[in-house]
Amino acid sequence: MTGEQFDVLTILLGGDRNSPANHAARAVLVDGMTQADAMRFTGATRSTVHDAVKRYGSRDELIRRAYLPKSQRE
Repeated sequence: MTGEQFDVLTILLGGDRNSPANHAARAVLVDGMTQADAMRFTGATRSTVHDAVKRYGSRDELIRRAYLPKSQRE
């Protein structure tokens, strides 16, 4: 996922761009950081990181399914 795509998801989900959960999800989904490293980097709890990554990742998948042909989904 690109940074721009993540920013759009944040807006659509009504997320707080400054929250530890948002920073952690971005670190994992955009920057490729592990969830454990994102947890240490942001100070978020393990469950917060897991839940945020799951929430943003699943919404990204829903959008891709709706708008992209199967061959173009990443």
